[in-house]
Amino acid sequence: MPLMSLARPREFEDSMADRDLVDRLLGGAESFNAWRRAFPDVRPDLTGADLTGADLRGCDLSRSDLAGAYLTVAELEGCDFSGSDLSGANLTGADATGAVLRAACLRGADLSFAVLNQADLGEADLSGARLTEAILHDADLRRCRLEGAVLRRAILVSANLAGADLTGADLTGAVLEGATLPIGLGRALRADGPDGD
Repeated sequence: MPLMSLARPREFEDSMADRDLVDRLLGGAESFNAWRRAFPDVRPDLTGADLTGADLRGCDLSRSDLAGAYLTVAELEGCDFSGSDLSGANLTGADATGAVLRAACLRGADLSFAVLNQADLGEADLSGARLTEAILHDADLRRCRLEGAVLRRAILVSANLAGADLTGADLTGAVLEGATLPIGLGRALRADGPDGD
């Protein structure tokens, strides 16, 4: 397995997430979600937060600003990121099984080696994102934007990509067995083979 890049995106090096909010989040899903229910109109600002390896399972991070956040190898199972900004975030090696990322912005995010089994990425913007060797078994990617995304050797078994925009996406070596593909892409892959040979 290649070494994972753990470098912070340069444009977020000086970003400062609200330290009290980060501490509240690291306190666990129960207390963080109670705070979210008490303050439903607050859009949490976690821009550039270093949450490396954090256990955030089940946290309600919907409509949050996590641009440039560092979520490498974080435990994100069942998290709700719907409508959140994760542009430029590093989720390398994170486990987001069953997470909801519906309509989230993940432009330029790094999800290499991430586990996104049964995740809901419907209508998400993954333009320019890196998903090298990501595992997206049975993931919902309907109508998501994957323009210029890198999905080299990604596992997309039984994933639903109906209506997804894969313009310029790199699917070299991707496993698409049983996947529902956009109409044009499905025909092209059947004609050329999964590696575009």
